[in-house]
Amino acid sequence: MLNLKVTLSPDQTEIHYNQQSLITIAEKLPASQSLANGLWLIATHQRLTNIGVLTSSNPLPVLTEQQTLITFTDPDWTEQLTLLAQLLTEELPHLITTQPVVQIPSNYRASLQPVMAQILLILTRFGISVQQPADAKPTKAPAKTRHRWTKAVSEIPFQINTRQATGTAIWQKRNELLLQAGAHLMPEVPLNKDGSLGFAAKMGTQLRTEYADAIQNHQTTTDIIFKSVNELGLFLYFGGTNSWLELLDNDGRSIDDWTKI
Repeated sequence: MLNLKVTLSPDQTEIHYNQQSLITIAEKLPASQSLANGLWLIATHQRLTNIGVLTSSNPLPVLTEQQTLITFTDPDWTEQLTLLAQLLTEELPHLITTQPVVQIPSNYRASLQPVMAQILLILTRFGISVQQPADAKPTKAPAKTRHRWTKAVSEIPFQINTRQATGTAIWQKRNELLLQAGAHLMPEVPLNKDGSLGFAAKMGTQLRTEYADAIQNHQTTTDIIFKSVNELGLFLYFGGTNSWLELLDNDGRSIDDWTKI
């Protein structure tokens, strides 16, 4: 059983549950877009069509007269909103999103499944259809950029100079990205506004713990091999940017430009 506390106003419906979870259904954008660290969905003609994660740099979308804005917030899940959005798009593949595809760790997937189930249950009971119409044409999601390793790329040293981190990396094999010794790591872990660690910061900290024997005074003392460009970015500067664009050859050409298909 799920207990709800519902507050109705002329322009929106607020649904409180699980002590601090909140779903808001609004017919128009709020006068203030101060909401941050939230998940948003759009229903067009009362049917879910769009999804995204709201941050200070990614404001709420513009609504048409036929659309309804839905937001979800919960302090316990602030750091996992991107993963929750990914889980929802996997469950409802017709949803349109500009969020990059991310891998969901198995432990988070298990924890987020009931969160997603409760959101979909509540929306369904409040008249929002979560499924695609049977006669609708599938929505083609934006293609994810793919990258291909080549022998030529394996001979190029790529420089990194991002967020106080520097280093040289070589994509030496398909699943081996070598970071040469002497790389400088971003010294301070970036924190959320409330002082907590975000998901990327936790992943980067975990990687630094795994390679602690190869780090001294925020500098690597031996070569380290990573499985991907993104993993290297988390290790060096806790992510926060598209790392494929941060690795540059001596002419300033990115590894993304060298390898994308």
